[in-house]
Amino acid sequence: MGERSKQLVGSWTQAIGTVVAAIGSTPSIPIHENGRKGLGLVGNVLQATGNGLEADAQTSLTYGKLGNIIQATGNVTVSAGLAIDFPGDTGERLVISGDLIQALGAITALGSASRSYMVFGNSLQATGNSLQAIGGVRELKQEERNVLGLSQVSNEVLIALGSWIQALGTILLAIGLTLEEKN
Repeated sequence: MGERSKQLVGSWTQAIGTVVAAIGSTPSIPIHENGRKGLGLVGNVLQATGNGLEADAQTSLTYGKLGNIIQATGNVTVSAGLAIDFPGDTGERLVISGDLIQALGAITALGSASRSYMVFGNSLQATGNSLQAIGGVRELKQEERNVLGLSQVSNEVLIALGSWIQALGTILLAIGLTLEEKN
């Protein structure tokens, strides 16, 4: 597989993974809790795979490649938090940490953003991952305190909103890359 094809496949794999994870995090979709966790796990594994393919497609170390490596690390961290039955709140803390690591990766990738779709896509990913982390922290603390003026929004809805914003960012990046390939 050529480097450009690998990058394109990686981009769409990541986008599919974010949509799968977002479906699993949406409280209005009637899914059993184990099913939600499973969708989150599958989605994050797909995202890590996609980020890995994208990073591998880049031959030199750039902010984009480094961002993909960091995002893949975040996805693996979230996956570990979902897949392993840790004692106490360790699993939830891993998910929150993984979301923040993913946000850091998206911000890092902005350093190589040469097209507007790259700026918007990575910014949306960073925003979405950050919202997921905020929702996770609020859920972990079980407090109804005002975080960024979002006290009326339930933690589950905040996490789902963040997931869908992240998904929108990855889809925007995949579409942009696809259109760029056609030109």
